[in-house]
Amino acid sequence: MRIHIKFQTQTFPLKYRMMIVSLIKEALQLSSKEYFHKIYASNNKKRPFSFGVYLHDYEIQADVFQVNGYVGVTVASPDPEFMLYFYNGIMSMDEFQYKTFHMSRMKVQMVHTQPVTGSVVKMKTLSPLLIQNKQAKPVLVDEPSFEKELNYISDMILREIRGIGLKQPLRFMNKNMKKVVVKENIHSGNETLFFTAYQGIFLLNGHPEDLEFLSEAGLGFRSSQGFGAVEVI
Repeated sequence: MRIHIKFQTQTFPLKYRMMIVSLIKEALQLSSKEYFHKIYASNNKKRPFSFGVYLHDYEIQADVFQVNGYVGVTVASPDPEFMLYFYNGIMSMDEFQYKTFHMSRMKVQMVHTQPVTGSVVKMKTLSPLLIQNKQAKPVLVDEPSFEKELNYISDMILREIRGIGLKQPLRFMNKNMKKVVVKENIHSGNETLFFTAYQGIFLLNGHPEDLEFLSEAGLGFRSSQGFGAVEVI
């Protein structure tokens, strides 16, 4: 399940991920404070959603996007409860303010998703795929440990959200992935963190139920913070 929202705004931050996290939090709190506290009770808890951002017709000036078109936000989740509360909350928000940035909601629509029908799917990233080792160091896509760490975090996500880990190991086949370095303020304060991630198109082999779930929950690390959102193509 996924929802696409269009926003009208004049300016949008280059480091936008925490702004969208704040948007999602506000929508959930407006809809159900009980559910909001359920999924944000612990900082270490895996949240059942991923998101990607698309900007239409923009220019970069200093540390902001000057938006001539619109900002599109796609939020995906395998959890119907999350989607219900998020949809109800976002529909009650005509305007959203984050620091000095202001957005007006234009359009909200449910998005049709390509079903997973086999053990191999072709996917593209909606937000960069982030894979790290236990020391929180980036793992490059051509390193032997990339697939190992992808399986580790995927199994953890499935266990925490679905209750059952991977039904079979994942195999990652790099088709056309480009390395990107993302600058973001993840924590409070002004400290800028750098994340080495990948965006593009790839093949993923695994159990169809795992692939379906991960295509909405997100792949890799920090999937509820604007990394690892994917769609089946």
